Amino acid sequence: MQKAICFLFVFLIVVSGFSQKFEAETATLAGGATKQASSTASGGYYVAQNGGSLTFNIKLETEAFYNIYIQVASPAGYKSNNLIVDGSSITFATEQNSNYIKLKAVNFLKLAAGDHKIQITRSWGYINIDYIEFEKADPAARFNINKTLVTPNPSDEVVKLYKFLYDNYGKKIISGVMTLGSMDEVTWLKTNTGKEPALVGLDFMHCGRGYTWYNDLEPGNDAQKYYNKNGISAICWHWRDPLKKTEAFYTKDTSFDISKVFDETSEEYKAMIKDIDYIAGLLKKLQDNKVPVIWRPLHEAAGGWFWWGAKGAAPCKKLWQVMFDRMVNYHKLNNLIWVWTREPNDDAWYPGDEYVDMVGRDIYKTGDHGSQILEFNDMNNRYGGKKMVTISESGSFPDVDNLIKDGAAWSWYMPWYGGFTRESTYNSLDLWKKMFASDYVLTLDEMPNLRTYTSTSMMGEKPKNFKVFPTYFYETINVHSDKLIQTVSVYNQLGVPVKTMKPEGGKTVVSFSGFPSGMYMVKVDENEAVKVFKR
Repeated sequence: MQKAICFLFVFLIVVSGFSQKFEAETATLAGGATKQASSTASGGYYVAQNGGSLTFNIKLETEAFYNIYIQVASPAGYKSNNLIVDGSSITFATEQNSNYIKLKAVNFLKLAAGDHKIQITRSWGYINIDYIEFEKADPAARFNINKTLVTPNPSDEVVKLYKFLYDNYGKKIISGVMTLGSMDEVTWLKTNTGKEPALVGLDFMHCGRGYTWYNDLEPGNDAQKYYNKNGISAICWHWRDPLKKTEAFYTKDTSFDISKVFDETSEEYKAMIKDIDYIAGLLKKLQDNKVPVIWRPLHEAAGGWFWWGAKGAAPCKKLWQVMFDRMVNYHKLNNLIWVWTREPNDDAWYPGDEYVDMVGRDIYKTGDHGSQILEFNDMNNRYGGKKMVTISESGSFPDVDNLIKDGAAWSWYMPWYGGFTRESTYNSLDLWKKMFASDYVLTLDEMPNLRTYTSTSMMGEKPKNFKVFPTYFYETINVHSDKLIQTVSVYNQLGVPVKTMKPEGGKTVVSFSGFPSGMYMVKVDENEAVKVFKR
């Protein structure tokens, strides 16, 4: 067998300044990737990936947030490939393009000083790579989260829940678990760890089918009980064939045609409306009992394995909008936080900012307890930093140490039921205990009374004219203001002042060296305080 020829060039460079280009031809090439001369490429060469890979070994002088760009051409058509940063991977896609484009593959990635390994590996392969570029990014621009819900006149309860999610975003992660039967995995975790997750996943999968063996009120009853304990309910809907010709929701098992959503006279459309009305009735019971719900319908649509994704983007997007209109405007439901579950390359499927409060990603990577920071940054960038993002389902979930180290601000994590929760192949009991013991992970016993929750943020009020970042840190924080800063004051949890500074200008760094770990409040010119946490 003929061996693949590898070009072995180690690329080592110190990054300095605002941005730095790394030429592809100086990377380590393997598996058929080849260096090609070109007068139009930077440095006079590019790399034809073919079916191979490129490896860059770089050294960063300082810890910072970075955007990573790939100067790339895709002359052979649409291609999808992998960018791997220190073992964490993300898929990037290129449309047919014979000329080079500067593709922003990663944004706001926190990288420590020192050595890093960057790889471009084949999914489809067959793109041309000119260079990659690292650009330092201002972390103050990382988030611009929507402060209001998409539902008009939302209930007080759902506003309080959203504010709670908002206030903890990037400061804590909310623990969760999916259930199959009533509270099965919650009970297992309580028995084996002594604690319960703050969020429980529920499903309307069996509802509205007339099953004699199932009580359709079970998901709602569980949501009510958990809310009474200050817990959060996230409800999805494995929506079975609306025509009831089968009991299936997988595309392979039903021929239900979602494209009929465009024909209001069709039997399919009428069946979908009937099902939506029935589920709306179950949600209305929760609204009447003043229970807010994280609502996650039509999940994983672009994967195509569910009937609501079987006919492409347009009918699925239409069905989401029909459901939103029917539930919100017809049934007057105002207790829902609407969550879109993203799949790769589904931008055309997205219902629109006016229909979505948050965005989830279902990540199943067996034994991988990394922070999934590249997925996080991709989603944050994709939705303009406006939508909180979450791990709405998982197999193996991130280790809390990795979440903190990488600054991956997922709102919550929720492993699926059964083996994903209970088996060490996916998540060991020791990891569950570690998560539940961490100050960064919220468990049920640490939840506030959501009925009376008072926001610690400025939601609905005049925005601050200053920024404090990061809010979860080791030694220092940055304070940036639109105007000259007169004083920066730091208070401990008891409200006792522990530090006062009088900086010059509109920016300063505040050191917490020697201060114990814990929560502090930072005031700029005696404006309302910002809560920060020293690790």
